Amino acid sequence: MEFEHLEAAWRSPANTPDDKARAYLMEEVMKTLKARRRREVLLFAIPTVAMSIFTAIAVQAVSTGRMDPDREWGGLAMMGVCWLIIAAMLVVAILMRHRGRSDGSVRDTLSAMLTANRRARTNMRIFWMMLPVLFAPMIAGVWQLRDVGKATERDAWQMLFVFGVAMVASIGWNLGRYFLVMKPEQRRLEGLLEEYER
Repeated sequence: MEFEHLEAAWRSPANTPDDKARAYLMEEVMKTLKARRRREVLLFAIPTVAMSIFTAIAVQAVSTGRMDPDREWGGLAMMGVCWLIIAAMLVVAILMRHRGRSDGSVRDTLSAMLTANRRARTNMRIFWMMLPVLFAPMIAGVWQLRDVGKATERDAWQMLFVFGVAMVASIGWNLGRYFLVMKPEQRRLEGLLEEYER
């Protein structure tokens, strides 16, 4: 690909709108970015709010004596792992937020897109690293509910089945997204950047 011609076409007067059109396009871009940011915040806020509610319920159960942390530590450990995942994803988002800003050139636009792809892949790796850590407290929590008489053996097996189905669905979704969307996009962007820098 001839990137000099692409860069020239990218910056050519035919590809440069007048002031009125530029203001309209900038407004549309800002609306799109705000909508994307709102969607990202919402996707982060949903599990955070849910975990806050579960944590408040757990604190209330422990303080009223309905839950004995010595005998039912599995549920608390699972909650801690979930909070750890949320915190790790927040740290990654904050650290990578200002990287990959584009000044409008082809190279910077490709770099910004690659940085966004890298952030999504990092979040995916956090998910994979925390997945095995989540299994042990989940299984322990379910069997502890059975042992203290809060669930029958049938209830415990049903809970494990539901958790298993949810985990398999989540793993399938994330595997598909990683290998069918993120990795091909990464290879394509890296190839374009490499061609551009020749």
